[in-house]
Amino acid sequence: MKILAIDTSSKICGVTIVENEKVLIKLINDDEKTHSVKLMPMIDKAFKDTNLSLDDISLLACCIGPGSFTGVRIGIATIKAFSDVKNIPVVGITSLESLAYNVKQISKPTSLICSLIDAKNENVYCGLYNFSNNFNYANIFAENIDITISKISNIINEKQFTDIIFVGDGSKIYKEKLENSFKNSIFATENYDVQNIISIANIAFNKYNNGEYGNSSSLSPIYLKKSQAEREFEEKIKILPMTNEDIDFLSTNLNSDFDDFWNINNLKNDFSNLNSTYLIARVKNEIVGFAGFLKICDEANIMNIVTKKNKRNLGIGSKLLENLILYAKNQNCKSITLEVNEHNNIAIHLYEKYNFKRIGLRKKYYNNTDDAILMAR
Repeated sequence: MKILAIDTSSKICGVTIVENEKVLIKLINDDEKTHSVKLMPMIDKAFKDTNLSLDDISLLACCIGPGSFTGVRIGIATIKAFSDVKNIPVVGITSLESLAYNVKQISKPTSLICSLIDAKNENVYCGLYNFSNNFNYANIFAENIDITISKISNIINEKQFTDIIFVGDGSKIYKEKLENSFKNSIFATENYDVQNIISIANIAFNKYNNGEYGNSSSLSPIYLKKSQAEREFEEKIKILPMTNEDIDFLSTNLNSDFDDFWNINNLKNDFSNLNSTYLIARVKNEIVGFAGFLKICDEANIMNIVTKKNKRNLGIGSKLLENLILYAKNQNCKSITLEVNEHNNIAIHLYEKYNFKRIGLRKKYYNNTDDAILMAR
């Protein structure tokens, strides 16, 4: 398999073509102000020097951030165009994943790798990873460094990692704080602190083999810091237990305002089940989403997470999922499971963000055509 990978998310513009983890060519330009000008000539040179063309490429990959707003969009737009023209599958790699992969060789099965990128004003972008089972995505977030340290401590205690490897410019800026907080800490040398275009290609290869790829529509930039308007909207979202009045409202508005995939009679039956927990998301007097799970023994199975059509991508789904996890824990559930359509990349990314892992597949589960991915945490 030949992979074309590009990275325009930082001051370094990188292009590589890799065949089954063997590097055929690697090109680098370190003038961040010329990415839009230099990228296409670099790709053209890569093809000419390897006697290849876009027709020879089986997979496309690019860094999706966090990073330079303009740079990230240049890379994504380029890969989307190639994918649409030639119908080539794509994989998006975060800059935090790339940094973690840089130190894969010095990690152990019991190591937690922490990628930290400085986000200014004592904030960092943080990614947490472990390589005990190929390449496991754990969690990414953007927070104040003190909050970040607290979150890392909780994960270390929960998962019982023996050491933590820090990589990225944020780990150097806050090294003293990190050393004081984590006794078994290792700091990668500075040559690992730069995103590596080869790492991006290799991660893409691994993800493809795990079935984690999609078409051009699955590729979107990651901006961990939300806009002020988004943050203000999220603060207005209230998560409440669903009531009979809410069900009555959804009976007349479900298909038009939410999704025609859900059957109101099935929803009523699930809601009335004594082992079900259903929540709604409300902004002022408007229902903007709902979600629920069914408890079976000590397992919670998420039945649905639905947001209003005109209120999607505003954090409602995340709020509902966070509360479902909290309610499940309060009911002493030891695991949480769900099914998701193999093509619903936005939902898959959301679940992976909350540490759900792929555990199986149900063939032709949706309308006897699309497969369902089984996930659990």
